[in-house]
Amino acid sequence: MRWSKLLPLALALALVACAPQRLTQQQRAVEEQLIQGRVQLWGQAMNSLKPDSMGMVFEHSPDFSEAWPDGKMVRGWDQQEQALKDFAGRTKSFNFDVQQPVIDVLTPAVAVVTFRHASDVADSVSARALYSGLGTSVWVKDPSDKVWKLHTLQLSRNPAAEQPGRRR
Repeated sequence: MRWSKLLPLALALALVACAPQRLTQQQRAVEEQLIQGRVQLWGQAMNSLKPDSMGMVFEHSPDFSEAWPDGKMVRGWDQQEQALKDFAGRTKSFNFDVQQPVIDVLTPAVAVVTFRHASDVADSVSARALYSGLGTSVWVKDPSDKVWKLHTLQLSRNPAAEQPGRRR
């Protein structure tokens, strides 16, 4: 579905149109560092396989959305919370590595982060799977606590390349 790839970008652009505030270069650098820390925390939390830890970086609102790597769409924090619990419940081990995040702070309260990722997951459904892909996320600064939180997330998934001479 082509529109689903453009959804995070369209959402970010719409949010930018509603917020004409500008950041100085120094303010932008500070916000980028804060978001970088949140992206790292998100990766660590996902690897912990603890739903409470995983949930601490997400926006807990009905506006949250995620396109999971397997194509499942989640809308709202309630659905995401259940999806995280289901994932943690069936997963034996998970290594999620966010690579080369590019942070674009659009306004004082909206940022887009694009990145590559690699994953090694062992679960009760598919045994062990290695894959990589691209990710796009929209982060918003929560007005109540001034902390950056994941608002929209989309992850693609490409199977790992076959190793020459190796059979699976």
